[in-house]
Amino acid sequence: MKIFQRVMTFKPECLSSGLEAVTNTVEYMNANSGQTWFGWQVLAGMPVGTVAVSTRADSWASLAETQAEMRADSGYMERGNKVLEMLCCPAQDWVMNPIAGAGNMPEAPEILVNTINRAPFHKVADAIELNQEFCHMITDIAGTPSAAMMTTLGEINPSFALLLYYNSIAQYEERNTPEVWSMIGNGPLQERGRSIFEEGSGLQTVNRRIA
Repeated sequence: MKIFQRVMTFKPECLSSGLEAVTNTVEYMNANSGQTWFGWQVLAGMPVGTVAVSTRADSWASLAETQAEMRADSGYMERGNKVLEMLCCPAQDWVMNPIAGAGNMPEAPEILVNTINRAPFHKVADAIELNQEFCHMITDIAGTPSAAMMTTLGEINPSFALLLYYNSIAQYEERNTPEVWSMIGNGPLQERGRSIFEEGSGLQTVNRRIA
């Protein structure tokens, strides 16, 4: 399985119209591509106006076939070009491999928390094992479904993404208290993480599903 994600940032004057355009495009893709797509708005952790579109595919080859079919669809191209006109910079595509999961994954979560770290190639095996343990620890502590992914694409050294799924922003707030983070921060897994991941490479975002 592959997880595809396209990250985009709108011009300041296009924030409202951009969200509407992404929602409209994702709804069209879901109705015409034979594949399930999600649209996300970043609430915190990245520049204001950042959004993403994501999907799951059995393989990169099947994803490429779907993308080729969509590019031949005039309805999709019209909507996609409208989105592109409102971006402040080129979009960034990611294709990632799932490496772990814990808990019952919701079909359409309302809130997604994404934590990204990078590790050098000689520590990839350790990073995979650590992400698997992190998934189970977080799910055991708070009952939050979680998943982990990795890719060697993008900036130098592999990137690892830890995803947490919530039914609402209220549930996220309830489960992310200083006490919980103190418990996680002082734990042995966090200590191992400091010896595996690149210092300063971490990024965490809170995202709301818009389509």
